[in-house]
Amino acid sequence: MEIRPAAPQDEAAVCALWGQLVSCYKKKVEPDVLQRSFRYAIAHPEQVRVFVALIEGVTAGTASLHQGHYSTWNDNWYGHIEDVVVAPAYRRLGVGEALVRHIVALARELGLSRLELNALNDNTPARRMYEKIGFKTDSVVYELKLR
Repeated sequence: MEIRPAAPQDEAAVCALWGQLVSCYKKKVEPDVLQRSFRYAIAHPEQVRVFVALIEGVTAGTASLHQGHYSTWNDNWYGHIEDVVVAPAYRRLGVGEALVRHIVALARELGLSRLELNALNDNTPARRMYEKIGFKTDSVVYELKLR
């Protein structure tokens, strides 16, 4: 398995995976929104870093690090992991864990103070994997749609 930063040629594969993730959350997003988001991330790696996991040259999964959160609690920057998704044919092979561990290592290199992420309550496999890596939860995430 190879993990590397996403490049422009990964747009179709990453956007397809993001589309699968959106449907898991029972949301709808137009394909052009995902494409614009991908292009923004590629153009702004100081804010968002998208990674792909490749198995025999096929995009098996993706995950992103959003770096622009500032913590008033410890006067330091922290990150948010988003869009962790593995193609169905590659699940249970360690792809998601490898992507998240890659982002954790990068976050340490960048000097981020912590990482946060969200998972659906009923996504037991993902939650087990995050806890195996060391993530803990003691809160509930609320969302208010503004647009």
